[in-house]
Amino acid sequence: MKRRKFLQITATSTVTVLVAGGVWRSYDRGVWSTGTGAAYEPWQTWREDSPSGALALVRAAILASNPHNTQPWLFQIKGSQIDVYADTSRQLGAMDPYLREMRIGLGCALENMLLTAQAQGYSVQLTRVPGRLTTQYSTDMQRVATLNLSPNTSPNLSPDTSPNASPSALYDAIPNRHTNRAAYDLQRAISAETLTSLVVNTRDYPELKLFLFDGAEARQLFSEGTLAATAAIIADDTMSHDGDRWFRSSWKELQTQRSGVYIDASGLSWAMRSFVKMLPSTSAEMRHQSWLNMTKTALATSPIFGLIAVQDLYDQPQALQAGQLWQRIHLWATTQGLAMQPLNQLPEMVDREQQLGKAPTTANFLEQLTKDAAWKPTFAFRLGYPTTEALPSARRPVEEVVVNA
Repeated sequence: MKRRKFLQITATSTVTVLVAGGVWRSYDRGVWSTGTGAAYEPWQTWREDSPSGALALVRAAILASNPHNTQPWLFQIKGSQIDVYADTSRQLGAMDPYLREMRIGLGCALENMLLTAQAQGYSVQLTRVPGRLTTQYSTDMQRVATLNLSPNTSPNLSPDTSPNASPSALYDAIPNRHTNRAAYDLQRAISAETLTSLVVNTRDYPELKLFLFDGAEARQLFSEGTLAATAAIIADDTMSHDGDRWFRSSWKELQTQRSGVYIDASGLSWAMRSFVKMLPSTSAEMRHQSWLNMTKTALATSPIFGLIAVQDLYDQPQALQAGQLWQRIHLWATTQGLAMQPLNQLPEMVDREQQLGKAPTTANFLEQLTKDAAWKPTFAFRLGYPTTEALPSARRPVEEVVVNA
């Protein structure tokens, strides 16, 4: 064989191997698998089996918003009764030392359950368990609420034929609600009528107050405070470490854990997500810088910021109600074609300063922002019209979160 021919064959073989390797790596890293696989099945199958009664409520509950996608819930079904528990093994450590955000996530699940009960023609008695949130908590399951269902029709009728079934637009939005972390459209204003409709959702929660900031000065102050809180969290090694525990570095890991934060729901474009997936695992420093940069983009492209405030920051029922309200307004926003994203760095820093016995710098900042010392912000978010579709986050199946009575 001549040398030139040998080199041509060698070069062609090398290119073939490299291309094949690149195709395999792109498959292995989930470049072509966004939103697919077992980790995403609950979004597609939550109504396929047409379950009735308590199990239908749990199927809806697991699609609720929750902090860092920890999915900190467990459910125990006893006939027509459902006990809802906090799974403290899925806590965020120093990011949520009082398990306040965990309770908010559980409140989100409660709201989905109430909407589903209504849609299936059941009346519900919801009991929130009283209690104080402290840094000293049991590692056992902690019951936070109980729902008792009362069928309004013959148990022989299916939910679809029940004359008392009352599906709502919010119920229909449950599988379509996703956190949108991309840039929002600043050129498209949100009307005063739309904001009034949003506020109407608070009328069932007299122990909560909703603050909205659409003026330039207030938005700037919110942005500066949120960026400062983000930088403080990154600089706190313990907070960073505890938050990083929920970051999923690969598609395979996501499919195994079915929880946590993954790049697909980050708000990046498909091209950028694909590029990052093909890279070796990134360092914590790179992820933190990326989070800071994405927070800057989120703040710069948001026409409205908001706070959900309570009268007592560490009262368990009020934290649950805050979660119910967040879930409700996020579902409402979905029906209006609006995007929403939690931006909870400020409330997280309030808890951290309280835990460490430091001066309440962040709490004082929030009081300056709201101009109302009687209300304590427990949840922060942004609102706007989307520039791109939000993608779902992974979910654990019902079988993993229902415990035996």
